[in-house]
Amino acid sequence: MSDIRILELSNYVRPKLQENISKDWVLNGKNNSFYKDIIDRKNGSPTNNAIINSYTSLMYGKGLYDLGQSRNATNFLKFKQMISAKEVRKIVADFKLFGEASIQVIKANKKTELPTLLHVPQNKLAPQLENEDGEIEGYWYCKDWEKQNLNKPIYYPVFGTSNESIEIYTIKPYNAGNEYFTDPDWLSGFPYAIMEEEIANLYVNCIKNGLSAGVIVNIPDGNSLTDEQKDTLERKIKAKLTGSNNAGTFVINFKGSDSDITVTVLPINDNIHKQWEYLTSEAKQQLLTAHQVTSPMLFGIKDSTGLGNNADELNEAFELLMDSVINPKQLYLTDAFEEIANAYGVVLNLAFKPLRTIVKEDIESTTLSLKKKEPLDNVADELIALGEDISDKWEVIDVVEAKDTNLTENQLNNVYEFSVRTPDFDKPRKTKSEQDTSLFKIRYKYAGEKTGQREFCNKVLNANKVYRSEDLNKEQTTTPKMGKGGSDKYNPFLYKGGVNCKHFWQRVIYLKKNNNKISVNQARKMILALEPSERKDAMWKQNDKKVAQIADSSNNFWKAN
Repeated sequence: MSDIRILELSNYVRPKLQENISKDWVLNGKNNSFYKDIIDRKNGSPTNNAIINSYTSLMYGKGLYDLGQSRNATNFLKFKQMISAKEVRKIVADFKLFGEASIQVIKANKKTELPTLLHVPQNKLAPQLENEDGEIEGYWYCKDWEKQNLNKPIYYPVFGTSNESIEIYTIKPYNAGNEYFTDPDWLSGFPYAIMEEEIANLYVNCIKNGLSAGVIVNIPDGNSLTDEQKDTLERKIKAKLTGSNNAGTFVINFKGSDSDITVTVLPINDNIHKQWEYLTSEAKQQLLTAHQVTSPMLFGIKDSTGLGNNADELNEAFELLMDSVINPKQLYLTDAFEEIANAYGVVLNLAFKPLRTIVKEDIESTTLSLKKKEPLDNVADELIALGEDISDKWEVIDVVEAKDTNLTENQLNNVYEFSVRTPDFDKPRKTKSEQDTSLFKIRYKYAGEKTGQREFCNKVLNANKVYRSEDLNKEQTTTPKMGKGGSDKYNPFLYKGGVNCKHFWQRVIYLKKNNNKISVNQARKMILALEPSERKDAMWKQNDKKVAQIADSSNNFWKAN
């Protein structure tokens, strides 16, 4: 009688977050291996990779900026000296992928100087054992935890707890049941990421193996083998043939001595393709669910259901995604940056500038689309048409409220002690402003609350343009009795969005890059180092104080009578 054994592929076991206590640190799985599992699940699954990369881009947007509520734009320039956009991108990427991220705070030699903030790869860190109060006092850094003997771990204290020159700040949201680590928010999608990897391997290797569903291996004189010999032979064959790299199942048949060794190829069942198709679709859908994706089309994934495929539904899906998924993650990051900066006296109200903004329209403006626009809306449209986008040939070196700026070329050149020919400004439009110099471009930007209660403010904010003083400081026709004292004339430089408007104008100074005279950092440091009251050659003429003011009960200069 033949002894027939059917070998099954290994069952999937969901990886667990293991806190392995070794010496003075806690590792996230053996040799911090769980981080590698996370990276592998991203790289091996096309759906998972697309979602994680897209989320990272949405979270970072166009980078950090100050909402302006601190009313001290110089602080944001200080923050930019502390950390580069490149490091912020890395921190954002780690936070999405791992669910946590870390920052290395390198202190300056002098207490009055600002620190340098750098990204630390989360997979190379291990927390110190908790103290008696349940607090983590430091982190160990190792380049390769699998080779600890060759890469000796280095200890760094937690930010704000020591006088050491380097400290670690970890952004780690609360995760129930995990004291040392935080799971990635898509952990429930792990098995489906593996499923996509294995299905891909199965497809490829099935083709390489001649589209076979498997084989039967007949072993002659198998009955004469002991159970131990059969087990050994079985393990060897299994090691050679199982797994997605060796597509298909096989059966071992230990036959009598009168038989030859034969290998019988099993034909593929036509229904197996439908099974693969179902599993592929199921894996993709579950990954979308794990990541809280509101519409697959937002990530370039075709949705056969037809849901969320038109422009309005996509806008709604995008807005929901930003409000419920992206913005909460951004808050963890901005809170961390603000806490570090605040420890050095740099007070900020940070936010990530979105990649795109959807302007909400009220019911009346939607249903009455043919209604004639109000004159104030026309002012906004005309103003935006005059605005500029600054090219990458220019870099911001100073941003302040526009109450103390009316610069002349002679004044700035005296301050910086040089004079060069006037460069060509951005083409094809925009003549030089009277306030521009040979190296500096002076513009104004609408600032304050990120959203407004009136259409004018929302339009100008969302346009994200900068303007010459000549474009702003002039009378324009507006809604009757909307101007100062009830007049029909309106000056957007002085009165912004009208009565009770909470926005103001910021002055932005741009320096021409690669001008061979002074670098951006040099110019920025000189501006930060000099006080206007101490610069005899830079006693700048002040703009009207209304330009930089927001409205309150005591200064509503433009309130209609």
